[in-house]
Amino acid sequence: MTARTQLNAAWRICYFNGLVPLGRQPLLTAAVFLTPFSFLFFLYVIAKPEFFPYGVVGGVLFTSLFTGNGMLNDCAYLRLERQLQPIFVASPVRPIAYLLGMALSELAFTIPALGLFLGILQLVHPLSAFSFLALLGVALVTWLMSTTLGFLISTFFRQLREIWPIGTLTFSTLSVLPPVFYPLSIIHAPYRWIAFLAPSTYSAVLADRAVGLSGAPDIAPGFLSDPFVELGVLVAITLLFALAAVYLARWREP
Repeated sequence: MTARTQLNAAWRICYFNGLVPLGRQPLLTAAVFLTPFSFLFFLYVIAKPEFFPYGVVGGVLFTSLFTGNGMLNDCAYLRLERQLQPIFVASPVRPIAYLLGMALSELAFTIPALGLFLGILQLVHPLSAFSFLALLGVALVTWLMSTTLGFLISTFFRQLREIWPIGTLTFSTLSVLPPVFYPLSIIHAPYRWIAFLAPSTYSAVLADRAVGLSGAPDIAPGFLSDPFVELGVLVAITLLFALAAVYLARWREP
């Protein structure tokens, strides 16, 4: 199959797993932003007013990060329950086309939620065009990082009962514990390096910088205070997950 045919296959997978369910069950859209919106509501009620913009940016990133959980659930379910992945294995569709199509289908579910949080952010912390595009770029890289990780993990499940606890634990840890909904400066300076063990921290710090919420040059420890280093690490982690998803994922059943 040519590259054009592979892209067409990815689009059809996106249509089948993303656009069709989204059109038939609009309530799925509400389910996507319900959790981050709940975090944002409690942050508004109990936190200092100056932390609220961080929570809105956190809603954008949480929505992008949790595409990985949806990817993990969908890919594992379609492989184990519906036996759909073996059909693609037997077809000329390559793993990268299947991965891209499923990732785009997860992105389709998040677009309404991303639009909502970006609209709220524009009201509470107006953005320039550059800041808006920079935040959107960080969200897209985060989506790619999260979905490739979700696909990789999904290929190692043997039973449906393993999906929910592992997926929820993995992506809740990545999106709640690191400084996604709160500023990195809250963490005491000697311990901030621990937060950077989570790839989502790089997304959060870059997003906060992009919208002008994190102007202190020493907010991150050592060389990580350089935004270009943070961006380089985030892109490197994303490429690492993508390569692992292509070459290490269990595309065929043993």
